[in-house]
Formats: sequence, structure tokens, C-alpha cells
Amino acid sequence: MKKNVKKVMALMLALVLCTAMLAGCGGDKEEAPKTADEVKGETYDAGNVSALVPNGWKAFPVSDLFDEYDGENDPTALQICKGGENDFDLFTKPYVQINYYPDNTMYVSSDWYDDVVDLEPTQIGGYTWNGFTCNNMDYPTAVLYTDGDVQIQITMILENDGGKIALEDVDVQAIIASIEVK
Repeated sequence: MKKNVKKVMALMLALVLCTAMLAGCGGDKEEAPKTADEVKGETYDAGNVSALVPNGWKAFPVSDLFDEYDGENDPTALQICKGGENDFDLFTKPYVQINYYPDNTMYVSSDWYDDVVDLEPTQIGGYTWNGFTCNNMDYPTAVLYTDGDVQIQITMILENDGGKIALEDVDVQAIIASIEVK
């Protein structure tokens, strides 16, 4: 009798272990994108500039603080927050801010930041980007900008409240590559 109880218990334990091992084998999981071209999302159009908002990110308009444009929002700027759900998340999560300067008034200076490290110029999308990484009020930040007829500046808060993004991330690369100006 003791042998049968031991066999039944061993069989039940083996079934529990097999079930636990198979629990993580879901078949419908979407594979993470390996290149910027594979990133899925929707385009956010601020008016004069637009960009891809990858799945898991959220776009927010930028307020027209100086009342330069008709309406409440600046059509030359947008913010895209990783994991954001409302605009307060811009204070607690990493994000990308894109500013387009249609009147060629952009001025970028690394003098305003701490721990500046220049980046090599890089081609992403249709633009060559210059830039640097730095600390901006103790937040790890990257600043990219274009020179020439089309002036765009991207400011990225790379780390905020435990969340992180990097220039090398495929979703960040997809955002940058998708920028269009009107």
C-alpha cells in the first residue's frame, strides 16, 4: 500500500512540475523588433512636424508658451514618452522631445549642461545628426541636432525614475528615422 501511495505522489509531483515548466510556453507572444524598420506604432502629427510613436510609448503636444501660433499647442514640437499614459509622466519617465525650427533660429550649446560628451555625427533617416550626451539637472540626457536648411533638435531624457532609453534602442532609432517636417 505504501508503494502505491509513493508512486501516486511521485506521479502527481511530476505532473505539477511539467505543468509549471509548460506555463511559460505561450505561443502568441510578439517577438521584439530587431531593427527600426520593424517597430510598430502610429504617427503623431503636431502640425509642422510628425514622428512615429512606437507601441508602448505615448505622444503629447507641447504647449505654445509664447503664443506664437493659433491654438494652444506648438505645431513645431512634440514629446514622446516611453510608458507614458498622461502628460505628468513626462516628469517621471524617459522621453524624446522633438523641436523643428522652420525659421532657422535654432541655437544648440553644450555650455548649459554638465558632463558633456560629444557624439560622432550619425546618419539616421534622412538627416545627419550631431550631438552630445550630458547631465541636465542630474538627468542623463542626449541632445541631437541637424545643421543646414532643415533645423531639428531632439532632446532625450535617457533615464528617469528607473526607466531607461538609449540612442541605440530600436524604438528610439525608429522615432528619429521617422521624423518628417512640413
